[in-house]
Amino acid sequence: MNAIYTVCTYNHIGRALSLADSVSTHCQDTKFIICLIDTVDSGLIPEGIELITAQEMNLSFLNEMCSKYSPLELNSALKPYFGNYIFEKYKELDQLIFLDSDILLFDDLHPVYESLSSNSIVLSPHSLSSVPDGTDFDDRVFLRSGIYNAGFFGLKRDQNSKAFLDWWMGKLRNECFFDSKRGMFAEQLWLNLVPLYFESVDILKHVGCNVAYWNLHDRILSKNDGVFYVNGSVPLIFFHYSGASISCIEENRVSQHQQRYTFTNRPDLFEVFKLYTDSLNKHSYEKFNQVYTLNSSFRTRSTLVKAVGEFYKKVIKKLFYIK
Repeated sequence: MNAIYTVCTYNHIGRALSLADSVSTHCQDTKFIICLIDTVDSGLIPEGIELITAQEMNLSFLNEMCSKYSPLELNSALKPYFGNYIFEKYKELDQLIFLDSDILLFDDLHPVYESLSSNSIVLSPHSLSSVPDGTDFDDRVFLRSGIYNAGFFGLKRDQNSKAFLDWWMGKLRNECFFDSKRGMFAEQLWLNLVPLYFESVDILKHVGCNVAYWNLHDRILSKNDGVFYVNGSVPLIFFHYSGASISCIEENRVSQHQQRYTFTNRPDLFEVFKLYTDSLNKHSYEKFNQVYTLNSSFRTRSTLVKAVGEFYKKVIKKLFYIK
């Protein structure tokens, strides 16, 4: 049995359901699991999709993590915890793949499963070639944020992947901050060490996997007979819409994290982004996105409450993380 899981907050349910649609289209025999760091009305989740909340894991230190981490940091920190929990819950599970909720599949995940047939851990590099200088995004970004992208990883049930999850969970319990001055980029920079510390780690270099703004300098999209290709011949497996808003096409901005690419200078991207925004609209993304998650029991967009909450987290962060 194989499974795919994602981790998100209540306000990103629309993204997770869009990913779910693509999984049901291209990986019909794969269990899909949405893992939430807060609570949600289970009636919002379509039949056939399993939902796991952070509370179900019964982590004795969950409240501590909620106090010191921002929602994004908490979302990042809980990725290996959810993965470990899923392996424990489903003893028959052989392979487990994590995908960020802002991803869509365009083909089956055969390249990933092929890698997992002979490896324990599969990671995805941000880029396979140097990014040209000249804009706000270049190779130095990878030096600050990590060689590998934590929006995807694959695991096979064995001692190597278990050791990796245990190690990563140990690090992220207290050290999952976005704090560049201390050499931290949430969960992602830790992945730099994985090929050194663990056995049977594969670096997936398939150009159709994890296509995103950070590797568009060497990947051009095209479409033939209804199928998307990368660089004319390699099937597009999954696209990572990191930093893309629901109004990205109107804004002519591929990602808020960079300024190099627009739909004007990269018209080949337009259709895959149109499919994404259409799916977000289908799943009422804007309605859910109005919800700001402060913790598992209090949701508000109040400017005052949000400001107070963020100040509180900064104070707690200093108390818990004194390095």
